[in-house]
Amino acid sequence: MALVRCPIHKIPYNDENPRGCPACALEKEGAGEARIMQELAKASQPARRVSSPEVAPPPEEPALPQEPSPFEPIWEEPLEEESRLRAWRRALVGPRGLAIGAGIIVVLAVTLYLTTRPRFVAQAHPAAAVDQDVRPLPIEPGAPVTMVFALLGTQAPRPVPDEPRLARYSYGTDLEVDVINEAVYAVTFSVPNRSWRGLRAGVPEQTARGTLALLGTPEEVTRGSPATPELRGSYLVYPSLEQRPRRTLRAEVRPPNGCFDVLVDLQPRAAGLLLQEGNRYAVVGRGEEPLEWAITRVRVVDRSVSGPYADGPACQGGG
Repeated sequence: MALVRCPIHKIPYNDENPRGCPACALEKEGAGEARIMQELAKASQPARRVSSPEVAPPPEEPALPQEPSPFEPIWEEPLEEESRLRAWRRALVGPRGLAIGAGIIVVLAVTLYLTTRPRFVAQAHPAAAVDQDVRPLPIEPGAPVTMVFALLGTQAPRPVPDEPRLARYSYGTDLEVDVINEAVYAVTFSVPNRSWRGLRAGVPEQTARGTLALLGTPEEVTRGSPATPELRGSYLVYPSLEQRPRRTLRAEVRPPNGCFDVLVDLQPRAAGLLLQEGNRYAVVGRGEEPLEWAITRVRVVDRSVSGPYADGPACQGGG
């Protein structure tokens, strides 16, 4: 069923209505013009919908601010960072956290023990040289500097501070030849693979005294008593290799055998280093062992001329 509009009177009607348009039907029935106009006016009014009366909602009352309850917290919800911290706190105080904490403490304790406990490193000083590797140093005091160049090689001299008369020729860090007026004044060395008339670094004190006795009467020129080592654990140590005490033996050679002095420095032989808390101690023994003194430096000085290593010429005719 659908509504159609009359093309003549322009009013809608149901297409299933047998009468068709109400105005047209009245005209066919011979109704008067007033009746037809009433029908047109009635059809032109819009149809009213019947609906239930609407009830207006009551006016809303203004919301009053809510007072915080004395039994509820007034802070806001925790931030994400705070939630993480709380989660970590719960993890740490739990059984798993206690196990992790115990493991960390054990690791720290082991690390502290390994870094602070004494550790011995074998490093002998002076080092012992194999006899077949030792080469003699046939340079005598008073020899011309050209002999030094022939035996050790030619090089430029270096000035010696506070000693303008000396010209120094260095062959490594532990072998030096000092020259005055183009002649050898002193030979000084600390290497164990060089020897001068049987004297070399690393030779024990007893052997050193016997070798010096072949040249002259050995005497000790050291003043004062040597410092005693410190006991650290079971090790006898000095603060460093350089701070070991030093004793000096001297043998004087005079005409007709020559005119020079031979001086040997003796120091306690170090077996190695003791590393503890960033310090490097020189280990010279263990427990109550006696110290082993050995040669650490040999110096031969010409006494026929005036120089810095002696008080003046010791032989007749010296300059």
